[in-house]
Amino acid sequence: MTGDRGRGDGAGESPSGDRIRDEWFPVARAAEVASGSWRRFELLDERYVLAAFDDGRAEAFVDTCPHRGARLSLGTFDGELIQCGYHGWQFDADGGCVRQPAHPDRRPGARACLRRVSTRLGYGFWWVCVGDRPRELPRAPMHAAHPDRTVWLDPVTVRSSGPRIIENFLDLAHFPFVHAGYLGQVPHTEVGRYRVKADDGELRLTDCVFWQPRPGPAASGGGPVRYEYSVSHPYAAVLTKIPDDGAGGFSILIAVSPIDETTCVVWRSTAVADDGADLDAQQAFNDLIFAQDIEVVESQRPRRLPTAPALESHQPADAGSLAYRKWLRDRGIEYGTVTADLDEEDR
Repeated sequence: MTGDRGRGDGAGESPSGDRIRDEWFPVARAAEVASGSWRRFELLDERYVLAAFDDGRAEAFVDTCPHRGARLSLGTFDGELIQCGYHGWQFDADGGCVRQPAHPDRRPGARACLRRVSTRLGYGFWWVCVGDRPRELPRAPMHAAHPDRTVWLDPVTVRSSGPRIIENFLDLAHFPFVHAGYLGQVPHTEVGRYRVKADDGELRLTDCVFWQPRPGPAASGGGPVRYEYSVSHPYAAVLTKIPDDGAGGFSILIAVSPIDETTCVVWRSTAVADDGADLDAQQAFNDLIFAQDIEVVESQRPRRLPTAPALESHQPADAGSLAYRKWLRDRGIEYGTVTADLDEEDR
């Protein structure tokens, strides 16, 4: 299948100036999208369907028939045509209506078409952009270079905002408490000073050193681990472990697709540096760690991430979190954040 095709639905930028619709979001693992299949998904408060056509194209459409608004995916798809289950209208891969069964000899007009949005293949996922000025995919160099040493984890639905989920991913100070025995351990709780830099549209946290019970696959005791984090997409981040002994390095890509502002589907993949590493063990470990995070993240209030510093208290270890919040503001992202008044959904 080929990617990077389609057109926006004309909405692009929201009235508030939020550019969230111009970002790319994963909606399916590429390996699970077979020709002739289609799947529903929800993104940014709208329903969509991703259809894999027999000619190799994967196209995404708003899951609503233009005739009477019924859900398109209640109908059928044979790899060539989508047929609405309400009145049988048929649509091709471009979204154009090619047949209206109630009027077999009538040529449907141009308005009788599906709303198609952009699709793109990358890092083993199908991504969708619903805006008309698409930005770039998140930067994940190790994933791009080593698809043969990458594992893709099952998507997980989390009842929180995308920015809350990403900020938790960037946080070191919770390791000894939420991930005790794995990523940290009391009394080794100190977070040392690390570097924070925003450049060329990317936020980077470097020299992140933290004590772990088992810093590497050959370790016999606890010791320091070095991480780097990067954010080049408001709802995605990359963590890279820098091994001191030349082994055990990996890179985790997390990308969050918002169903709405406070419910998200989280997609993850891990690329390992070592040829011959146990990919099944990597998958199991990352599933365990993420499962430990979910209850805490879902408990946070407000659900949307406060980007105004006065709304929450802070500590020096939060330098990366505060930089991420500023980076969101500078990028023009408001979706999933709150700056002042809280509504009932946030409390």
